[in-house]
Amino acid sequence: MRQPVWFLSHGAPTFLTEPNRTTAYWSQLDPSYAGALRAVLCVSAHWEADTLALAGAVPAPAIQHDFYGFPPALYAQTWKTRGDAMTGAWLRDALAARGVPVAAVERPFDHGLWVPFKAMWPEGPPCPVFQLSLSAGQDAAWHLQLGEALASLREAGVLIVGSGGITHNLREIDWHAAEGQAAIWAAEFMTALEQAVAANDVAALCDPWHFLHGRRAHPTLEHYLPFLVALGAAGGQGMQRIHRNWVFGTLALHAYATEAPG
Repeated sequence: MRQPVWFLSHGAPTFLTEPNRTTAYWSQLDPSYAGALRAVLCVSAHWEADTLALAGAVPAPAIQHDFYGFPPALYAQTWKTRGDAMTGAWLRDALAARGVPVAAVERPFDHGLWVPFKAMWPEGPPCPVFQLSLSAGQDAAWHLQLGEALASLREAGVLIVGSGGITHNLREIDWHAAEGQAAIWAAEFMTALEQAVAANDVAALCDPWHFLHGRRAHPTLEHYLPFLVALGAAGGQGMQRIHRNWVFGTLALHAYATEAPG
């Protein structure tokens, strides 16, 4: 049965120790509505590689605490991961057959993967999880095409998850903003972007800087590129918003999927 595609705005690692509406949403987000999972393939904003690479083909992949200046409790966080060498080999072969050769590496999973996944599956995932890198130096259109190449993996039981941020400008955060409160400019950017999402205007979505306040919402694109991978994997289905939230006034924590869970 064909698996869906998700895009999650993963926010901050503190979401695990200071839960919010988004953490609560993740905790009830279950892919089982789409049938049995063979694997989860995640593309996170926090891994760019010169050569496209795949991690997770070991029995219990490590996690890394790839963040700095946070409370000590966050560096004690663990998560029971699940990998698999045979599924990893199958996935590499499947990617190569789709024109996406990847190098197998033993890189620990970064917080763009394990923070939301731990909220979803606190006792560990129901199937092997793999992480695919972004490609350093490649543009938005290339990452959309990467997603398009991944799309048919859904028919083989692979859930594809992009993990990034639908807005991401840490210089603009407002520590005093209430949860759910959005700065005017950030809300205007999201209105423009979501009009394109609703219309499945892929060309417009490939150029987020052309939206109102686009460069302010994304001074750099690494947190947006996983959304384009997910959009490409969605194909003609397009994406719909399944969750909406704001923190710090400018960080949209919206989530998108090919179909609504439940």
